[in-house]
Amino acid sequence: MTREEFEAATATLLRDVAPMTLATCADNVPWASDVYFAASGLELVFFSSLDSRHSRNLAVNPACAVTVHAPVATWREIRGLQIEGSAGLAVTAGEKAQALATYLEKFSFARDLVASPVGAVRTVFRAHAHVFRPTRIRYLDNRLGIGARFSLAVVEGSPAWPPQPEKTGAT
Repeated sequence: MTREEFEAATATLLRDVAPMTLATCADNVPWASDVYFAASGLELVFFSSLDSRHSRNLAVNPACAVTVHAPVATWREIRGLQIEGSAGLAVTAGEKAQALATYLEKFSFARDLVASPVGAVRTVFRAHAHVFRPTRIRYLDNRLGIGARFSLAVVEGSPAWPPQPEKTGAT
């Protein structure tokens, strides 16, 4: 798979799919949650309550994984992303503003949540911006052959091109 094909396939999924599954772990107990996300480059932004289990897990262990996949009718059509990395709260005012702008660009319905002063205050105190930063992105596409998977390392926020094919059954 070429760089251009990998970029196009991942960009399409990140643009067209609304939820990602976020897998976290704390005290050796795994947990998975579906959250709506928006992509800002390779970083994925999501909003969550600090009281949610995944937010509490990330506070003690930022290492996590994400999957993003298109809805399909058969296993032969499965395609998606399997991503390793870490996540945490957007900290600075600039990071928070960028996260909100990125999220609102993808999810126009969320504008209604922050449109009214009461709604904005309620949203700000309940949902906090988190940023997922990948260290490895795997693209899986059964349409190219069962288990066809390509892997791209991400080093300090930059992709290490080109994507490498992975053998079926590889982890």
